[in-house]
Amino acid sequence: MTIRRTFLGLLLLVLLFGVPLFAAGSGNAEPGAVLTSAISRLDHEASNNNETPVVFVYLLRKEFGTGEAELKWALDQKLNWGQITALSFIQATTGRSFAEMSRDNAPRDFWSYAENAGMNSTKMARSLDGFLKRVERERNSRIFDSLRASRRVHALPDLGNGFGLFQEALDFRRIDSPRGPTKVHEIPGELGKGTK
Repeated sequence: MTIRRTFLGLLLLVLLFGVPLFAAGSGNAEPGAVLTSAISRLDHEASNNNETPVVFVYLLRKEFGTGEAELKWALDQKLNWGQITALSFIQATTGRSFAEMSRDNAPRDFWSYAENAGMNSTKMARSLDGFLKRVERERNSRIFDSLRASRRVHALPDLGNGFGLFQEALDFRRIDSPRGPTKVHEIPGELGKGTK
């Protein structure tokens, strides 16, 4: 009996002190790891499809205003698309060129470079995640557009709760008008207001 009480007491004590420690340790991951993960996911997305770099170029120009010369320079330096996206974000924020940032070793540690430049690195990581979602959405839209263009789909009539099918089934030219009255009232009295 005392062994059970002792074991139960120890279990409650461990849970009482362990839960707050576990909750404190399970907070956000290291911010640098979040940024590195976002950059690697962008790289992975670019390597999946041959058309994805075209989508990257289009969205980098649209989102961050990255110039063609900067993109050519980055591709000549053999930077991957995740690094190019991070450099484009920093360039849009600070106005520095890719070459200047590379001289300052920005591609090696974007997190510390962004912090030293006075930027919020957490916002940068969220922005890169949002950019990845836009790339995926644009890629999927292009895939569906090509599927629609490759297959001929005939437009279906608007059925409107099935009424269109019923209407098409009827041939209004063959409907005969009723020959006589459909209902006869045999009760004497007034037929309507004011008539006798």
